[in-house]
Amino acid sequence: MEKLVEASLGRSPVDILLHGEVVDVYRREISSLYVGVKDGRISYVGERPVPSRDRLEVRSGYILPAYIDGHTHIESSLLTPSQYAAAVIPKGTCCVVADPHEIANVSGVEGVRFMVEDAARTPLRVYFTIPSCVPATSLETSGATIGLREIEKLKSVEGVIGLGEVMNFMGVIRGDRSILEKIEACAGMTVDGHAPGLRGPELCAYISAGIGSDHESTTLDEASEKLSLGMWIMIREGSTSKNLHDLAPLVSRGSPERVMLVTDDVHAGDLVEEGHMDHLLKRAVEEGIDPVDAVRMATIKPAEYFGLKLLGGVAPGKWADLVVVEDLRRFKAETVLIGGEVVAEKGRYLAGFKKPPPKTALKNTMNFERIKPRDLSVRCNLGDEVAVRVIGLVEGQLYTEHLKVRMKVVNGEVRADPTRDILKVCVVERHKRTGRVGKGFLKGFGLKEGAVASSVAHDSHNVIAVGVDDVDICLAVNRLKETGGGLTVACKGKVLSDLPLPVAGLMSMKTAGEVSAQMKRLHEAAASLGCRVESPFVALSFLSLPVIPKLKITDLGLIDVEKFEIVDLFVRDESGR
Repeated sequence: MEKLVEASLGRSPVDILLHGEVVDVYRREISSLYVGVKDGRISYVGERPVPSRDRLEVRSGYILPAYIDGHTHIESSLLTPSQYAAAVIPKGTCCVVADPHEIANVSGVEGVRFMVEDAARTPLRVYFTIPSCVPATSLETSGATIGLREIEKLKSVEGVIGLGEVMNFMGVIRGDRSILEKIEACAGMTVDGHAPGLRGPELCAYISAGIGSDHESTTLDEASEKLSLGMWIMIREGSTSKNLHDLAPLVSRGSPERVMLVTDDVHAGDLVEEGHMDHLLKRAVEEGIDPVDAVRMATIKPAEYFGLKLLGGVAPGKWADLVVVEDLRRFKAETVLIGGEVVAEKGRYLAGFKKPPPKTALKNTMNFERIKPRDLSVRCNLGDEVAVRVIGLVEGQLYTEHLKVRMKVVNGEVRADPTRDILKVCVVERHKRTGRVGKGFLKGFGLKEGAVASSVAHDSHNVIAVGVDDVDICLAVNRLKETGGGLTVACKGKVLSDLPLPVAGLMSMKTAGEVSAQMKRLHEAAASLGCRVESPFVALSFLSLPVIPKLKITDLGLIDVEKFEIVDLFVRDESGR
């Protein structure tokens, strides 16, 4: 502290002195100023220079606080935290608040510890929230449980700052003690919300339990009501869900007081091709939000919500986490500093990795026996034709339709009918060797032949596959057992393309560029088989999420999400029972 004081007064030189157009997130102004950095912290901001050992002149650009992503799931990028950091730091991101509930559903506390340890290999400031809903529901089989005992263990882990999104909003509203006790156990910490469509008295009940934020609003009215009731609104613009266009009017000039920008889920390909928080800032300006207000929503606002007092602004005493950009339209990062050190320049990551990867790499998580075509057979003795519940895929959306389709019974079996775009879909339990296989049918995927499979299947991450032929489905699923998890496309007895994800079946240790390139090859392989879905593996991954309507599938079978119960594949009477 003494050194900071001395450097502020010019009695000793600062380590580095920057000069340029500084964005003031406190007064919403832009001024030509000098910024002095000492021992990783900002010691001076003013109109005149102070003595320095090194200088960085920003001749035609702006100096901003480096960006903060207030809500993300790193696992969704398919990258380990260290490789994720190497991808986002050059985009201007210095900090993320991550909810590791994907890996927690596979490996519990051990998985969360892996994320913490691997993140510490880079300068990226990664704070974690404790997954609140592991498992997410009782309608699927997860690999682990996060209860009160596990919460107490994780509260003591460095960098853990809150309770992750409380997805079980109905449990809160109904007074379920198991979820309320988790919230109570995290008293004094931030508690993030997940309340899609919740309004009125039920929303009041949810907030009164101590939940402070929400990232699930999709309409302006919904977000406005939540904001008026004291919630912080996280405007989400990720790879899957994009809400910025609809929610941008929530931000009037000068008043993003309890509003921030977050990604939630962003894939490696989008990180490479579009960017990270820089892309969200660009999109916010395109939607008419004032550039300085947009910057505030990606810096000081998440810092305020999470109590990150040393982040979010260009001010004395703050960490010298800064990004130099060419303009306030594209937000292209020229230079990025974290803790006063230059960690990226012109899109290149410079900081490297501080230490080797964690010894526990979670590489043995595909715990199922190889499946055979007979395991996928859908037997039926209800006649030559039967009404079948079919999942209706809705392109670009997480929700699905609950269809009822007449299908033929051939030799006592109901099979895929690609002529009508009705494919077989299955979920293979991969955590506890139960041998369970949930079987059903899917419309809207478009495959004419072959199969695709993935061990990324929200939220329990069992293996999910869709295909025309049972033999190819088996090949694709069994390939994942061999690779330790990942994504696969197979046809006519051959694996056409795959991406191994050996870390918990969720992440690769390769770079974002390498993962992105392989994803392109996977998409091309799926398209060659007739798939017409733009992001087939993303669509596949959410078909097993039994908290988003209407019809989903898990290892336990078909799930009617609106009734929150397992339902029969066959419709036995006109009422649908």
